[in-house]
Amino acid sequence: MATNPFRQLDVIRNASQKGNTITDCYRLMYNKKLWITAYAKLYPNPENLTKTTANETIDGFSLQRIDDIIERLKAGTFRFASVRAVYPPKSNGKKRPLRTSNVNDKLVQEVMRMVLENVYEPIFSTNSHGFREGRSCHTALSQIRNTWKGLTWCIKGNTKGFFDHIDHTVLLKLISKKINDRRFLLLIHNALTSGVMEGWTYYKTCSGTPQGGIISPILANIYLHEFDLFMEKQMKEFDKGKVRASHEEDLKIRSAISTLSQKIKRLDGRNRNSHWQGREELVLTIQELKAKQVKVHSADPIDKNYQRMKYVRYADDFVIGMAGSKQSAVKMKETSRYFLEKELRLELSGQKIIVTHLENSIPFLGYEFYLWSERRVKRDSYKNQKHLLKKRTLSGAIKLEIPEKKIRVFASKNGYGNVDNFKIMHRAKLLNNSELEILHTYNTELRGIANYYKLADNYHYLGKLFYLAESSFIKTIANKRKSTSRKVANSMRTHKQGGVCLVRRDQHGNEKPHPFLKLKDLPKHKGAVKADSPDIDILVNAMKYSGGMECEQRLLANQCEVCGTTEGQMEAHPVGKLKT
Repeated sequence: MATNPFRQLDVIRNASQKGNTITDCYRLMYNKKLWITAYAKLYPNPENLTKTTANETIDGFSLQRIDDIIERLKAGTFRFASVRAVYPPKSNGKKRPLRTSNVNDKLVQEVMRMVLENVYEPIFSTNSHGFREGRSCHTALSQIRNTWKGLTWCIKGNTKGFFDHIDHTVLLKLISKKINDRRFLLLIHNALTSGVMEGWTYYKTCSGTPQGGIISPILANIYLHEFDLFMEKQMKEFDKGKVRASHEEDLKIRSAISTLSQKIKRLDGRNRNSHWQGREELVLTIQELKAKQVKVHSADPIDKNYQRMKYVRYADDFVIGMAGSKQSAVKMKETSRYFLEKELRLELSGQKIIVTHLENSIPFLGYEFYLWSERRVKRDSYKNQKHLLKKRTLSGAIKLEIPEKKIRVFASKNGYGNVDNFKIMHRAKLLNNSELEILHTYNTELRGIANYYKLADNYHYLGKLFYLAESSFIKTIANKRKSTSRKVANSMRTHKQGGVCLVRRDQHGNEKPHPFLKLKDLPKHKGAVKADSPDIDILVNAMKYSGGMECEQRLLANQCEVCGTTEGQMEAHPVGKLKT
């Protein structure tokens, strides 16, 4: 085995991409460099300073702790502690079960995740976008926009309690197809069956992965990778025909235009000029036919000899787009349900699975998408043509939109007020913060929602939200200053061409403006966010070419940063906030 573990991970990645079975995953975890890298990723998270069931935190971390864990792994005595259960509320009023592990277990899971990621990332489907480097909600939505043109039906599905209903036996059987390492599989089994502590009561975990755990996302993708392969097989079997047949009405219009054009050309030649009686009427008829042609499909949308199927998944949410009959869509819904129940022992949520025409809006990942019924004509250039030619756009394309409910809920949740009747509210919880902190709070919230909805075709709808937030900010500052909104607004609009702006002086006494964020400062994203090509290594192991990170260097130095001594065992203590 290579001395550099990151080179060994590259070997594993290449072997997995070629379809080989992977071994020696457990022995790779003996290398200390992997653990230091895992610590470097975990230590900035403030949640790791919270004590759990094992009463340990990342504070006081040392190389000795790594050595102890590695020795326990070598001896086969390492066991995962039970996880602590918490139940934060969901947007629909229900509660989401999250599990919190202790720091040592998180370190082990992070190293396991690094190994599993290099084994499975090269073979994961390009239709999977959840919990993967280089992929996100935006890449999933962009794939729908780019590849779903001309589809007619959509199936949207979601599994019922996915993370809590993953079958351990099925999961380990799936992993064993790719990884032939009994000790590594046993370690995964121990992580899955470590149990849950709720209050002072211990519960066994007979199924599911700890939602919120470090290793859970990669295990979820491995579990649903079988569904991805099944859907890709269904897509190949369902697809039929190269192109759609021409629409009968479109053919008639084309024929009529061609006949009239030839008649005009023939009479122009016979009269040796273009000024003969009846020519204007024929030209007007051709223009009317072309205007009618724009409103008619060029291809037959219900051609029985042409079928297509597309599939996109993000975590356990998936959508299937089909160009075919409604009967075939209903049949595919039942086929996917049967596979999930029989092979993966998962149940589709009855309330969230729908079969609908793409003319209806379909909610997915916080957006809504549907067929763009509008038709436009524009001139475009082609390689073999000297002149610009007309072509129809948007016909059958997918439109992404921001649901109006999301904007209302966002404004209400953050305390801006009511978007519908524009009732403005001040935020009493921020009154004890400084004015600059209040400004940054508003700007951060607005930048977050604007960045998420940057793919929406109705992106400009956020302008009303931004204006409401600006009014709420002015009213909040007015309450803080014991003044009126008019006076506060006038004082803030004198620095930046009418825009709301706070001015503070830097250490040199120079004025520095801090403007309130405008929607025009965050222009809409042009084009689509494309996922990385499957032929490219998405997770490039750049660590083997670069020097150690700062926290790694400080940990390996084994030197006290206060007195400079190198004697004894050194510990790393993350700097916490002043309030803690």
